[in-house]
Amino acid sequence: MNPRRMPLPPSDELRARLGANIRECRECLGISQHELAFRAETHVTAISPLELGQTLPRIDTFIRLAGALKVTPNQLTAGIVWTPAEQTVVPGDFEVPSNPALSAEVTALRETGPHKKGRRRG
Repeated sequence: MNPRRMPLPPSDELRARLGANIRECRECLGISQHELAFRAETHVTAISPLELGQTLPRIDTFIRLAGALKVTPNQLTAGIVWTPAEQTVVPGDFEVPSNPALSAEVTALRETGPHKKGRRRG
């Protein structure tokens, strides 16, 4: 496989939760993996790895699975929560804390920032 096309490994918890949701929805409908594959217009060998949390579906397959299971995509992703690891801070673009002791320091930082006129960029 071309190294540029290798996807980043997804979270094990995400795969496991999505697989469990797919399996639960399928069992609620009372259909087999073969029937789900037929309804979602995908190969039957794709369903088991999805339910076992070994793989993640492409977005088009994900939408077809939701339709085949007669649920919304939100129902398939129930219990999956993602939060960013960190926030990107842009210099000069931050909220001023209400602490008066820091106001002079914040003003000084804003005055020396790279966005002020008169400073040459190079």
